[in-house]
Amino acid sequence: MADTYTVKNKKQGFFGKLGNSFASIPIGIIIIILGCGILWNNEKKNVINIKDVKEMRENFKDVSSSEVVKENEGKLIATYGTLDFGNTYLTDETFGISVLTPILERHVEVYQWVETSETTDDKTTYTYSKEWSEKNNDPTNFKQASGHENNNDGLKYKLNKPYRVTSLALGAFSLSDGFLSKLSATEELTTLEPGVGLPEGYSVVGKYITNSADLNNPVIGDTRISFTYGDYDTVSVLGKQTGSRIGAYTTKKNSTILKLEKGEKTGTELINNIESGNKLWKWISRLFGVILVCMGTSMLLSPLTTLIGYVPFLGKIFNGALGVVSASVGFAISLIVIGIAWLVYRPVIGVIMIIVSVGLIVLAKMYLSKKDDGKTSEVKEEKKEENKEEN
Repeated sequence: MADTYTVKNKKQGFFGKLGNSFASIPIGIIIIILGCGILWNNEKKNVINIKDVKEMRENFKDVSSSEVVKENEGKLIATYGTLDFGNTYLTDETFGISVLTPILERHVEVYQWVETSETTDDKTTYTYSKEWSEKNNDPTNFKQASGHENNNDGLKYKLNKPYRVTSLALGAFSLSDGFLSKLSATEELTTLEPGVGLPEGYSVVGKYITNSADLNNPVIGDTRISFTYGDYDTVSVLGKQTGSRIGAYTTKKNSTILKLEKGEKTGTELINNIESGNKLWKWISRLFGVILVCMGTSMLLSPLTTLIGYVPFLGKIFNGALGVVSASVGFAISLIVIGIAWLVYRPVIGVIMIIVSVGLIVLAKMYLSKKDDGKTSEVKEEKKEENKEEN
């Protein structure tokens, strides 16, 4: 059951808020630079990815995994077949769990107090709840440590990395060690049969090895351990043929190509999946970079926002306008950075982006001017009404 602890925040006066807003300016500059760097590197990487995909499409060759053809030496090849990991059983020596798989991972969770917080203008509320967690929630870092003590001894069983086989093969080919990192343990081991004695106090309960007397009603310090493994049968790979070995292929742009997926897939399908993954990360990085630039721009305008916030009637309206302006300017700066990057790597698209970004800045300026004129007219009308009432 969760409980809370509330701390009242000291309200800042005008000069305190103004001082903090000026202090945020250098931070805003740093954030803008960071965002621009992310955007620049992302666009550079995007152009490289496009050229890499084009190169792969033009040079790959689908081959059979049943034989090694010398004529494909040094070429980018795609093939599929049954993944051979030496009929190896990976064993967790501590808990005696043994599984026929190329990768086995141990997961350790401890039932413990977890702190979350929520801050408003006048207070911060800390919420404490009991949860299963793989992290070490140290109560000495809690705002209210008393009554929220944890016993995280069970975390000593955490592993830094999963168990993996030492070699892989596919038909007549051996696979380089780089393919080992492509394996993932996504299947849950639901039946546990320890082959050795468990640590003192631990037993098997369903899919867990635990020291809890009742997993449905755990107490602080209870530990539960579960396992996942990789279920691999037929796989498809893309890489460079070197003798009878498939390893990493290096593109003209020095990108490393090493692909492994489950199922029977052609080279075209594997390359399509690489392209889709590149596009997804491209847009994620773009969004993250734009958000950083907009945040930084907003921090640069923070002193003005603070000052205007104390102006009667006009504060909320002007701050709303400033929010629109900072977002528009931040977005425009982002587009300029993206446009210059494309101007360097793809001139035509770069010119179009710069034109659009300049247009956004002009529109933002027009929007703010319109707000100023409109509000000035409203103030004049209000004064006229007041004069009429006085007369």
